[in-house]
Amino acid sequence: MSYEVALFDLDSTLLDSALSEQLALKASFEYYSVSFTDEVLDKYKVINSKLWKDFEKNTIELEQLRVERFTRLCFELDLEIQSNEIANIYEYNLGKSGQLYTGARELLARIKRSAKTGLITNGLESVQKARLKHFNLYQYFEVILISGECGLAKPDPAIFQSSLELLDHDRKESVLMIGDSLSSDIAGANNFGIDSCWFNPNRLKLQSGNAPTFTVYSLEEIAPFF
Repeated sequence: MSYEVALFDLDSTLLDSALSEQLALKASFEYYSVSFTDEVLDKYKVINSKLWKDFEKNTIELEQLRVERFTRLCFELDLEIQSNEIANIYEYNLGKSGQLYTGARELLARIKRSAKTGLITNGLESVQKARLKHFNLYQYFEVILISGECGLAKPDPAIFQSSLELLDHDRKESVLMIGDSLSSDIAGANNFGIDSCWFNPNRLKLQSGNAPTFTVYSLEEIAPFF
């Protein structure tokens, strides 16, 4: 079938978030003249991933998350750096670092010609808006929902409901959610009762109960759904 609405995730779906994080962290630590190593990056990834999982479970607020990840990282690295200060510097760098995945822009342009398009992203308002502007992505979406701005977050069905209301679309069977996260994108789509497409370029094994409707390994595989 051809879906009438495409709901996209941003991080690690359209944007190479791993590269964005690496470049932003490097620039932030260089600001303090602190050596940036693979160990620093690995520690950050573990801490950050844990906190975002907590955010999805509603056990931590976004404003707390943005600072707490650096409180924990600086503690582990024995660095006397103000957590709030480095958080601000990091978020500035994050908003302008990285790149889109190959084919992302072409995919969005193609789908926009035949379907309604929305973006649903769990993230900080300032960072995501900076990215959308930096990569000139506003043009591809009719609706953009950022958890840090709207107060809702995936996998809560309410954020999906809000997106369809803004798109003036009520036929759930014609909506496809596209994202890389089983715990937020796919679980959220399942919770809301819409089809989902798991973007899985690293060919990870499905190890949760959040089974997607489709699994793709490249962005090129998504276009035929619309």
